[in-house]
Amino acid sequence: MNGILPWQGQQWRQLQERHAAGRLPHALLLAGVAGTGKRQFATSLAGALLCRYRKGEGFACGDCPACIRFRAGSHPDFMALHPRDEGRAITVDQARAVGEFLAVKSHYEGGRVVLLAPAESLNRAAANCLLKTLEEPAPDTLLLLVTNRPGALPATIRSRCQQVGFAPPARHVALEWLASHAEVAQGEGELLLDLAAGAPLEALRLAGEGVLERRAQMLEEFGQLSAGRLDPVPVARLWLERGDAAQALFWLSSWVLDILRLKQSRRPPLLANRDRVDLLGEIARYTDSVELVRYLERVVQLRHQGQIALNMQLQLEELLVAWSALAGVVRR
Repeated sequence: MNGILPWQGQQWRQLQERHAAGRLPHALLLAGVAGTGKRQFATSLAGALLCRYRKGEGFACGDCPACIRFRAGSHPDFMALHPRDEGRAITVDQARAVGEFLAVKSHYEGGRVVLLAPAESLNRAAANCLLKTLEEPAPDTLLLLVTNRPGALPATIRSRCQQVGFAPPARHVALEWLASHAEVAQGEGELLLDLAAGAPLEALRLAGEGVLERRAQMLEEFGQLSAGRLDPVPVARLWLERGDAAQALFWLSSWVLDILRLKQSRRPPLLANRDRVDLLGEIARYTDSVELVRYLERVVQLRHQGQIALNMQLQLEELLVAWSALAGVVRR
C-alpha cells in the first residue's frame, strides 16, 4: 500500500529513519504549496504507522486487520479532522474531541494518529484547544497537521510541530507523472503544469474538470474587458455562474502577474499563461506597473479571504470594475 508520490521519497525515508530510531516527534506539520500531495502523504504515513506487519521501506502491508480497518475508515486508533462543511472552520468542539480521542488507550497496543487538514482552518478557539494537546502530548501519539499556508497558523502551534516541507517536484518528474494519467491529453501537460504553478495534483485536477476550456473562455473575456468591449458587472456574474469564486480569482491573479512579468521583459523565463502571451503582452504595453502591483495585492487579499467574504459576487464585480478602469488606457 505504497501511497506516496514519486517526488516524496526523501521525506518518506527521513521520517522512517527517525521512526526506526525512536525519534519521531509527537507532531508533524506537513507544509507546502497546494497540489503537491501532502494529504496523500500524511494518509500513507498514518496507515504505515498503524500497520502491524510493515513492508520494506516502512510501507503498510495492506493486508493485516489494521490495514483493512484503516482502508475502510474504521480504525479505532486513527482520527481524521477536517471542517464539517467545505470552506468552514474547524471548531473548538472538534479540537476537544482530539484530546478525548488521545486520552483513550490504544486498541491495538500501538500508537494513535490524528490527521488534521487543512490545519489553517482551525478557528482561534480550536487552535488554543489544540495547543493544550500539543503542549502535553499523550505517549505513543502522532498529530499530522497538513497546510498550504503555514503562516496562517498561530506561531504557538507551529513552534510545537516539526515541519516537513513539500515543494513542487522537478518539471520532468511532474510531466512524466501527468503523462501516466488518461485525463491529460497529449501535449497538454506543459500548459497544465504552468497553470498549476508546478503542482502536479493541481494540474491533474485542472485536466479532469474541463477547467482549460473555462479558463480559455474567461481569458478571452478578460481581454475583451480590458479593451472596453464588455461590461465588468455581467462578466463577474458570468464567471461565478461557470465556477467558484476561488477559481476566478486564481485565474485573475495569474493573468495580472504575467502582465507584470511581461512589462519587465518581452520574453520572461516563467509565464503561467504562455499560450496567450499575445493578449497579455498587448495589455502590458499600456498598463502601469505600480497600478498593476496594487491591483494584484487586492486580488490576492480577496483570495486569502476565501469563503469568509460576505458577498463574493459584489467583490468580484468591484474588482473587475477596477480592472476596467486600470486598463482604460488600452482603449485610447
